[in-house]
Amino acid sequence: MKTKYGVKTVRSLKDSGTQISLIQKDLIKDVDAQVLGTVAIKGVMRQPAEAALVTLKIKPATSDDLENIAPYIDLCFAACEITRDLEANLCATGLEKLEDVSAYDVL
Repeated sequence: MKTKYGVKTVRSLKDSGTQISLIQKDLIKDVDAQVLGTVAIKGVMRQPAEAALVTLKIKPATSDDLENIAPYIDLCFAACEITRDLEANLCATGLEKLEDVSAYDVL
């Protein structure tokens, strides 16, 4: 996926079993994202952790020969510490939204 903030490509895991999308909080520390509140995250870290609930503007990342002409979509993420190998984790709802706008990939 790409974020509107600096058009950064973020590697993400497609995880239809998770209830909320997660993003590594360090990735958005300099981003002026809308903070909606906080949530308790369980199952990702050893102990339940509090995470900021933020809205980010995103769109699917494309290959070098394609461009996605859809507008950025708003997607809610819990910003927290997650594994070093993972930058984001997309829930089923987030996946559906990204798949919908991936129809706008053009040459």
